[in-house]
Amino acid sequence: MAISGEFADWATELTMRHIPVTVRRATGRRILTAIAGGVGAARVGVVDPAVHVAVGIGGPPEAELIGHAAGRLAAPAAALANGMLIGAAGPAPADTPAGAMAVVLPVALAVGQEVKARGDEVLVAVVAGHEMACRLADRDGSPSIGMLGAALAAARLMTLDRRRIRDAVGIAGEFAGGPVGRGGTVGVAEGVAAGNAVIAARLAASGASGPVGGIDELCRARRLRPEAVLDGLGGLGGSWACERHPAAEVTDYQFDLETCELLGGRRRDARALVAEIRALAFAPSLDSILSLTVKVAAGT
Repeated sequence: MAISGEFADWATELTMRHIPVTVRRATGRRILTAIAGGVGAARVGVVDPAVHVAVGIGGPPEAELIGHAAGRLAAPAAALANGMLIGAAGPAPADTPAGAMAVVLPVALAVGQEVKARGDEVLVAVVAGHEMACRLADRDGSPSIGMLGAALAAARLMTLDRRRIRDAVGIAGEFAGGPVGRGGTVGVAEGVAAGNAVIAARLAASGASGPVGGIDELCRARRLRPEAVLDGLGGLGGSWACERHPAAEVTDYQFDLETCELLGGRRRDARALVAEIRALAFAPSLDSILSLTVKVAAGT
């Protein structure tokens, strides 16, 4: 079976009980860090062009933006803007939300709101997409690799079957292109990748097919051994490529304090946002999280 098929089978069967507590906590801290970066970008207006473009695209009211009271927009437009907001945090230091998470998370937020997914469903989708991206990358990922993981997350949230999940990943791979240089507005690559991932999942849901061996070709190009990429995937006690995170070295209390400082705004609102994100696995929806980001970004 092609590698994309293996990932599709795994993602379809993945549930919260399969995910170790350590992985859940590391993912929660990544989400906290990513949203904190997005709120910071919203406060200083560093990627306002993305917000203007997303609002201009408009579309059906499906998903909201991080830190912006722009109302609900079409999920691809929201993913584009949120991907740029999160991606604007930059690739350094190592514990900032660079690479794969800057694409996977905005897609999960947008599609999760669109389909009215529960918090635990969104968290499982984020873990699935980020795990695949991390296994295909030498480090935390890149926008192009992140787009594959984001398409997987979106397809899972849309409850597509194995074949359509595989197609979504394959179509996303066809969208991926190589880097063309450095410079320009920060977060563009992550935002475009996030928007394309939602479109890839929608194309698959509508019957479009993707190349079956796309990830196999990617592994050959990156000199990755398929058996190493799939090692321990889905097995009891298997290793998780997405588990390691610098924030895991500090206590929850310390991390909360640091995150509140990074968020800025009113400390009460910042603490409330931290609590909402930490409870993501039990939250009934994402609405309260996104609305709190607006309050924090507007606070002084």
